[in-house]
Amino acid sequence: MPKARSRKRFEVAFVSGMLLVGGAEAATIKIATISPLSGSLTPIGTEVKRGAELAVQEQVKAFQALGHNLVLVPYDDQASASLAPQIARSIVADRSVLGVVGALNSSVTNVVAQAFGPARLAMISPASTGDQLTQNAWTHFNRVVAPDAAQGVAAAAFIDDELKAGSVYVISDNTAYGNGLTRALMSNLKKRKVNVAAYAGASTPTQIAEVVKRVKASGAPVVYFGGTDDTGSQLVKALRAAGVTATFMGGDGLDSPSFLQRTGIAGAGVVYSTVFGPLSAFSNAPTFAGRYQTAYKTKPSGVALYAYDATNALLDAIKATSTSRTLPTRAQVSAAVRKVNLPACFAADKDRCATITGAVAFSDTGERMNSRVLIMRFDDVLQPRVAKVQIVNAENLK
Repeated sequence: MPKARSRKRFEVAFVSGMLLVGGAEAATIKIATISPLSGSLTPIGTEVKRGAELAVQEQVKAFQALGHNLVLVPYDDQASASLAPQIARSIVADRSVLGVVGALNSSVTNVVAQAFGPARLAMISPASTGDQLTQNAWTHFNRVVAPDAAQGVAAAAFIDDELKAGSVYVISDNTAYGNGLTRALMSNLKKRKVNVAAYAGASTPTQIAEVVKRVKASGAPVVYFGGTDDTGSQLVKALRAAGVTATFMGGDGLDSPSFLQRTGIAGAGVVYSTVFGPLSAFSNAPTFAGRYQTAYKTKPSGVALYAYDATNALLDAIKATSTSRTLPTRAQVSAAVRKVNLPACFAADKDRCATITGAVAFSDTGERMNSRVLIMRFDDVLQPRVAKVQIVNAENLK
């Protein structure tokens, strides 16, 4: 027995040694993710990591064929911009990190993107929608998700083309988010020559009560609300209680289970735009969902889909700039990301699909050339249904 154990130890040591030798011959490429992996946003932050993880796992062999080891390194930002500088320094210091998928929150993304600028480290966000992120002349920053401004484009198109409304009463919850969303909407309504009956801010019970009176007196067929689900639920309930039957529409601040919990049946018929949407909105999502379910024993959300596509776009850029056993520079990868052109594919192409959310290519500011905004409507039993899929071209956001 002692001799057998000794021989076994020798064999393990020999195999380990061979692996180390093999590993020494291959260059290591790391992809980092930045998202909340602890705290209240852990569930959605984990989706970012998992979506990227599946993309990396699927391309490990392709990179091995190029002589590279491909590794995913997740970073937990706890959804805190104050932690972002430390995370950015750690990532920049690791020269084997050639690209970053993240962050989730726009505030975190803004900090790390600034820090990555001097290093020319490529990053693709799957979820940060803040308009200002692509207004900094950053050559290394990109995103696959539609910005806030795209919701203004999509909402105006739906109001004009589908609802055929002659006028809209626009209300903000007085937050930066609500103000930005309503400004984007009104700008696009003006382009379409749709009248804005009035514009008001309302966030307190007194303000809501007053604006309900004004909406009722205006007779506007559509009420657009820019803001979060807490104020939005109060507003729609007050409107319905006052007998106002106008279509109530909002942005992705209403895309939350708590909105319906607060509104109850008053939420029926509410329309909202969202940059993610249900898996059913993507034709080849079931294949991805099956792989995700097998790996993590739970269903993915739209965030995981976008993280998967962001990672594949980044890996495509790295492969385009790689040679056998030689790593590209970070600057080369950043430049290559801007040249990525991954086609859309459908259920019939599921065995060779590199994207789920549609074609991926970027403008000269890092916006996705064609991004999706879904218009959703709650039916009579409060189930969200896709009313329209709106494709927004980056040129229309300028």
